[in-house]
Amino acid sequence: MTRSPASLESAADVDAVEFPQPFREPWPLMRRAIAQLAQEKARVLEIGPGSSPFEAANEFVDWCDWPELKGRGPVHAIDINEQQLPFADKSFDFVYCRHTLEDIYNPMRLLREMSRVGRSGYLETPSPMTEFTRHVQGPRLPFRGFAHHRYLFWVQRDERGEILHILPKMPLIEHITFGNEAKLAEMLQTGPLYWNTYHLWDEQTPLRYHLWRHGQDFLLIENYREVINSAIRSAIDHCDAFATRLGVSSSTP
Repeated sequence: MTRSPASLESAADVDAVEFPQPFREPWPLMRRAIAQLAQEKARVLEIGPGSSPFEAANEFVDWCDWPELKGRGPVHAIDINEQQLPFADKSFDFVYCRHTLEDIYNPMRLLREMSRVGRSGYLETPSPMTEFTRHVQGPRLPFRGFAHHRYLFWVQRDERGEILHILPKMPLIEHITFGNEAKLAEMLQTGPLYWNTYHLWDEQTPLRYHLWRHGQDFLLIENYREVINSAIRSAIDHCDAFATRLGVSSSTP
């Protein structure tokens, strides 16, 4: 469906709703579930630990050596936008990367590097539901999602298994409507589950991705809204399935 400029809205036009309290820190229940998967691995790499390092990791990559990483294992300070990971192929048993891909200019490069150096791993990003909901950074900040994020991520199945979809977060996202947006805020208020996109991969189910390209996979004015709409539906289904798969309750903090 083509939407004319007259059908677009500005952030100031959005009615006030009860906006969600953000679950910005790692969800303890999900974190424990992933740690159990990684605990028997000899070498566990975390990319982008920041001030909340993954408890099962014993080696780290970030842009600086955070004080919280002291004594946890080797820290490699590199620019993951530009530099290759300084490791041999398949040198890690598990690679953990949470809330990093959405921040960088070229997440596709990092995904290829994770697949190269790791035999298995886990990645997590904010969900399309989070990135489409206004005020998640605070009541005075009416934009959608987190202002510094560059991409939306969600997981779908195809004939070969699960694939990570990547959609550029274009400025137009601030000016399109999506039915009753208060429903998304209500969903995020139910707990941490729907705030994130979750993805596990290994050598049997390798890390695959699809980058949505303007002019090839979508047309910005004509159907960007519909692509996001479909991404949200797929992301909700995947969150439910992932929680069931790991035995994690969506209502547990």
